Amino acid sequence: MILYTVAYLDQVLEGLDKDREFMEVEIEGIQMQIEPINLTQGRLVRVISTDPQQYLNNKWQPGTIIHFSPCNSQV
Repeated sequence: MILYTVAYLDQVLEGLDKDREFMEVEIEGIQMQIEPINLTQGRLVRVISTDPQQYLNNKWQPGTIIHFSPCNSQV
């Protein structure tokens, strides 16, 4: 992949070396992968589904902050 940008390389690669933790949770019957922010919130990374309609729902866009209960999550 080629990335054309006027930003410095350090800015583009910032945080790339940091290990990221992910969790899988099910919310409203939709399996999704999130990156935890704190105990009850996470940033949506991806939707895990075979139903194309779930990907078209604006509510489940990558980057959205999701509120969840830790007891419902699967590690």
